[in-house]
Amino acid sequence: MIKLKDLLFEKVAHSKKSLEWVSLDYIPMSPKVMKQIMGDTPITVFHNLDSDSIKNKLSKVVGSKKSISSYTHDTEGHLLAGGGIQTSGGVVLEVEGKVLVAGTEDLASVPDESGRRWIAPSVLGKILGMSQFEGGGGGIYYRKHLYNMDKKLEDILWRYKTSLMKSPTDSAEDNARFPDYTGKQKADLIKRWVKASNKFLLKMKKKIKDSFEDNINNPKITKFMSKYGYNELLVYDVKVKDAYIVLDIVGDPNDYDKTEEIVNQIKKDLKPFVKGKIFTGFAQGVKKFVKQRGGKVW
Repeated sequence: MIKLKDLLFEKVAHSKKSLEWVSLDYIPMSPKVMKQIMGDTPITVFHNLDSDSIKNKLSKVVGSKKSISSYTHDTEGHLLAGGGIQTSGGVVLEVEGKVLVAGTEDLASVPDESGRRWIAPSVLGKILGMSQFEGGGGGIYYRKHLYNMDKKLEDILWRYKTSLMKSPTDSAEDNARFPDYTGKQKADLIKRWVKASNKFLLKMKKKIKDSFEDNINNPKITKFMSKYGYNELLVYDVKVKDAYIVLDIVGDPNDYDKTEEIVNQIKKDLKPFVKGKIFTGFAQGVKKFVKQRGGKVW
């Protein structure tokens, strides 16, 4: 259940983001709904991160509903050299998790604090092979479906957007017709959008399940939104199996003692999360590490 106190716009930072994604017609993907669609079967994937993220981010997602970005295939070799997308990389994790979204490229998703990820309708449409979602009209197509599931949602969303367009020079009559939205009203809008979205996703259950499973078992890597050739999978309920520390990235080639100090610190930080073994080696060994664990390498 989504609690009102968790959605209040003024008090919770992620609610502001949620409201922004609602206004952009984004689709919220939650572990609760995806469990109903995909079941409870974990998969093995790979995730690259830098040393700072081990303590600051990994600790917050292991075993939780928060999701991380991962991959199983890489055609360009950047990830298979231990590099990261939004960080410098340097540590490659073999993780077990449950599927939230299984795509064919960079999903450009945005997280919120509840464990949901928001994606553009065009992204989901591309995964599902639905041309109705393509281009600028994809959001309109999606929104109309939600309006059919919640008859009040269209009016609520229109009034909210209209309230943002007011000017200090508007008449008192206009201000009275379109008053500023309160935190409670904004929370209600988010709640209705998420609830209607969940109904839409469950209605599309078979198509989503078939498409996601196909992307897991037979990845089709595209590069429409990213120069990196990898298949992005968002997974939650993460457990770290093995880890590989890439010396080329984390170490100092001119200082052996400093490199050893850095590696020992990374091992210390990783130890509470890694259930298996922690390996160290150079970038050329990442491919073998991934391949031995079921990843596809080139």
